[in-house]
Amino acid sequence: MPSSSAKSKRARSQAGLALVDTEQMLDQVAREREALGQAPTKDLPPQVNEFLEEIEATALRLRDTLGDAGISVEQSARRLQVSPPTIRKWIGEGLLRQVPDRKPVEIDPRSIVQVERVLASVRKNYSTRHWTQALGAFLHDRDLLGQDWAATGTAELRSRKLIER
Repeated sequence: MPSSSAKSKRARSQAGLALVDTEQMLDQVAREREALGQAPTKDLPPQVNEFLEEIEATALRLRDTLGDAGISVEQSARRLQVSPPTIRKWIGEGLLRQVPDRKPVEIDPRSIVQVERVLASVRKNYSTRHWTQALGAFLHDRDLLGQDWAATGTAELRSRKLIER
C-alpha cells in the first residue's frame, strides 16, 4: 500500500496536470472570443456567448480549486514533446516560468499552455532544425510587446496617431 507521502505527491502531480488542462480551456475560450469578435455579431446566436461564459466560469472554479499546483520538469517535457534538459534550459532562459519556492522544480501551467500553443505553430511552419530558434524569437518578441511602451505605441499606431519627433 502506498504511503500517504506517495499519495500526496501523486495527487499534487495530477492536480498540476489538471491545472494545465484548465489553463488550456481558458486560453481556448479567449481565442474563440477573439475569433468571434471578428465575426459579424448579428450572425451569432446569444447562446454562443452564454456557452463560452459557462465554460470560462467552470474553468475558473477549477483553477481556484486546484490552487497553485505546477507540473514537474518530466511532465512538462512529455507534454511539450521535448527533453527534460530542454525544459530546464527554457526555465533558465525565461521561456517557461517556475512556480516559486518549489523543490523539486515545478513549472507554471500557464507558461506550459503558452509555449505549447507557440510550439504547435512553430513546428508546423519551421523545420525541426530551426524551430527552437524560432520559438525563442517569438517568445522574446511577445515579451517585448507586453511592455508598457510597446503597448502604448501599438495602440497609437492602431488609432493612427503618429507622433512627430
